[in-house]
Amino acid sequence: MDTGDAAMINPGLFTSDSVEYNTPPEIILSVLEVLGTIDLDPCSDGKNIPAILHYTKSDDGLQQEWKGSVYMNPPYGRVIGVWVRKLLSEYEKGNITRAIALVPARTDTAWFRMFRDLPWCAVKGRLKFSECKDGAPFPSAILYLPSSEEGINKFYNVFSKHGIIYRGLR
Repeated sequence: MDTGDAAMINPGLFTSDSVEYNTPPEIILSVLEVLGTIDLDPCSDGKNIPAILHYTKSDDGLQQEWKGSVYMNPPYGRVIGVWVRKLLSEYEKGNITRAIALVPARTDTAWFRMFRDLPWCAVKGRLKFSECKDGAPFPSAILYLPSSEEGINKFYNVFSKHGIIYRGLR
């Protein structure tokens, strides 16, 4: 098991029976406002993200090609680092033009630090995921892989209503 994160070994972090959380509608609306069209949802249940292409668990999105504008709400837990590495790899190869990812705000983990040079939103409060009656037991972050300065400004303008925006130093 390659977690790369001492914090991820702590069983207290895994307080849910599921590692899958459906994106709240208000976040989906903001994602659409920034990206316009979502070409791919690589970790989909096929239900709540209006993407052109969805990879479900049975499709194994990690083994598929990613292209265009991507919205990713990966499975949380020990596997999240693999999804983050795939997202960044596809972006660095130029396959992804821009992306937004909703992740737990685990700023102390190696996978989260991979975003250190990129803009992200520290979501205020606890998100209420679509299938949950209560707020999440963890803070959330929304990460942006920009395509331009204009895109970064749009991300800031749209997502600042959800929390504080941090800007990378690239």
